[in-house]
Amino acid sequence: MAKRTRRRTLTEAEKAVKAAEHKEMTERLRQGLEDAVMGLATSEGWMAMLTQMARAAGTEIGRFSANNIFLILTQCPHATAVCTYKQWQERGRQVMLNQKSLRIFAPITAKKKGQEADDVPSEEEGGEGRPKGYMLVPRFDASQTEPMWQHKPKDGLYFITPALPAPVKRFGAGTPGEAPAEMWRMLTAYAVHHGYSVETGETGTAQGWTRPSTKTVRVSDKEKAAQASLTLAHEVAGHIGCGHVADMDGYFRHRGRMETEAESVAHMVAAFYGVDATVESADYIAGWAGREPKEVRAMLTATAETVRSTFRAFLEFRESPEAAVAMEAAQAGALPVA
Repeated sequence: MAKRTRRRTLTEAEKAVKAAEHKEMTERLRQGLEDAVMGLATSEGWMAMLTQMARAAGTEIGRFSANNIFLILTQCPHATAVCTYKQWQERGRQVMLNQKSLRIFAPITAKKKGQEADDVPSEEEGGEGRPKGYMLVPRFDASQTEPMWQHKPKDGLYFITPALPAPVKRFGAGTPGEAPAEMWRMLTAYAVHHGYSVETGETGTAQGWTRPSTKTVRVSDKEKAAQASLTLAHEVAGHIGCGHVADMDGYFRHRGRMETEAESVAHMVAAFYGVDATVESADYIAGWAGREPKEVRAMLTATAETVRSTFRAFLEFRESPEAAVAMEAAQAGALPVA
């Protein structure tokens, strides 16, 4: 067994320098996070965030909170998989020399016996207990690692293949076009999973609506295939997935925010299936986000987290056994004719 070398005890002067450097880094990252969040208050900033979130959701960093995704992407815009130093070694990869770690926030809880400070899990990674606060912990992206050729793990070498974005069909909401039939079927199954049925028919001036009293989602039968799928994504993955239909009084009080959430989730679902959709209510973000900077930051962060977690839940459902059960129960019909 290799003998572990004991770390040299730092002098008081060295501790002071290290503390100052850590404080400076913490403030710099907090400011970067604050700037990133405040940038969401514009239509352009919000759409840019959705693009990043949609890409992140298809990679391993999608499991992190919105705040930590913002932090990761401000430090490493091309990040796809973020782990601790030890976790990469367990996966058959080694962090390359002279790589600077990324930092994310993790809750401060009681450290388990034998646990290194760098290995403290974030909430998304399974942190337990009520946090006493948050601290910055180091992580490394896949691009900062290389295969450990000299050390083969039991199951062989592990290679990271970053997820590539699907080609986007650019025709925009409200424009005739096509959408994958699987998008309609999966959204119908998702509605059934939540106790709703899906139908097409007369919807008046609306493109579609959700009626909690009858557990029905209706999409206009006058819409072309692409727009019908986008409307279904808005109603099912958006409003139902975000929980808006559970509190209709709350929906009417906060309609601007909730419509933005629903359209944002629909945009990400559409992007996942290779369909480009606009987010019309993004222009009105400034109207509901608040007036004081602190209030705006809190509201935008909460909304971004709702969008992220709701889209992530849809992707997880899509890969779950429940999807096949709901698909069969739905007996989904054909996609509306383009």
